[in-house]
Amino acid sequence: MPILVRDFTWTQTLNTINVRIPLDPVYREKVDLFTTDKYIKAHFSPFLFEVFLQHDIDSVKSKCILQDNLIVFDLLKKEELDWDALEKILSRNEKAKLREEILLECQVKAKAASEEKAIKKSQLDRFTVQQAMDIDNKQHNLMDSRRDAERNKAMDDLENWRLTKITDNVKQNKIINNECNTHSGVSIIELPDEDEVPKVEKKPAKNPSRPIVKMPVQTPVMSEYIERKKEEAVKRVLPKLRESGLLEIKHTPRTFPTPSRESTAQEEEAWLKNITQARKAIGFVSEDLRPEEQDPQWCKEKGDEFFRNGNYLGAISAYTHGITLSDKLPTLYANRAATHFALGNFNKCVTDCSSALDLMKPACEGNRRSRAKCIARRAAGLARLGYLNKAIDEMKAASKLLPDDENIKKDIYDMERAWEQNPDSD
Repeated sequence: MPILVRDFTWTQTLNTINVRIPLDPVYREKVDLFTTDKYIKAHFSPFLFEVFLQHDIDSVKSKCILQDNLIVFDLLKKEELDWDALEKILSRNEKAKLREEILLECQVKAKAASEEKAIKKSQLDRFTVQQAMDIDNKQHNLMDSRRDAERNKAMDDLENWRLTKITDNVKQNKIINNECNTHSGVSIIELPDEDEVPKVEKKPAKNPSRPIVKMPVQTPVMSEYIERKKEEAVKRVLPKLRESGLLEIKHTPRTFPTPSRESTAQEEEAWLKNITQARKAIGFVSEDLRPEEQDPQWCKEKGDEFFRNGNYLGAISAYTHGITLSDKLPTLYANRAATHFALGNFNKCVTDCSSALDLMKPACEGNRRSRAKCIARRAAGLARLGYLNKAIDEMKAASKLLPDDENIKKDIYDMERAWEQNPDSD
């Protein structure tokens, strides 16, 4: 129950009230303040100061200052008048009822403020998204305008090239015609002069982008010359096409997931060396096994040998590698549970016992003793973890499978005595 603070002082002016509450520096970091227009509270456990004010104050404009040894409330009155007393005289029930009403009112105000804040945040998010969309639209419009300008420029250049090409062809045809006229007496039709270059006629209705060109009439000599050029082009030997193939790229295998860097080569090499030595120290390295030794049963026997010699880390490594080769052998889980129990890893012991029991199905006479040992070992692990009630139930289940085992009976007796002395341990 909190200790009410009574040795406080208060002064007032026409507009303000000043309340001073003594504060032990030990509790300065634990002060919990709560103020409303009708009620103020300062809780620093185990002390409590609360006042149901005589008149209303403006809690928004009021303030509280935490000093080294004082809590100072500067309260602003809502009405300019002198107070006869700081606190109303109320009974305990009236204080409790008024306290609930004030708390409910504050919760309603806090909820309304939270909803208003959420609405403002939503509006701000929508405004932000709209601004981002406007910026994207401007960027797209700018890109479209630049693309259209480049495309129009390319089309104009292409059209100029087409006209230049037509002019060059007309000049070349005229030269050919003059040569033919010089070397033969055949009458030919003269080509137009350079000033009489065929004009481009466009059809706006069908396809305005393709001009219609009036070409000069070909003579027999010109036709013969063109045919000869075509035959020469056909006889021209072209290089063979490249044959397609598949290029296979093989990367050097790495232990680390990051790319190889010369600056970290020494650190990586030292790390690999330390890891190799640590793995060899436990007595079992799976990479050193021969192919004929990659057998779960061999790993189980190797782990048993390590366990008998007291090399528990090597035994766990051997059992774990055997489980990676075949996860259907319950003896691997059961023996690894015993090793974890010897090392004090009781959570892992309980988990491995449960895995072994799941594999010992269906329950039959052939696996009765193995099931009893697993259940008893799981019970021992639960007892070490503090679950005595569950451990007793597990040990009783193991006793039903092996009713003549005196060790199990003794364990049940010890667990029941321990549970009676500390019944809240489970």
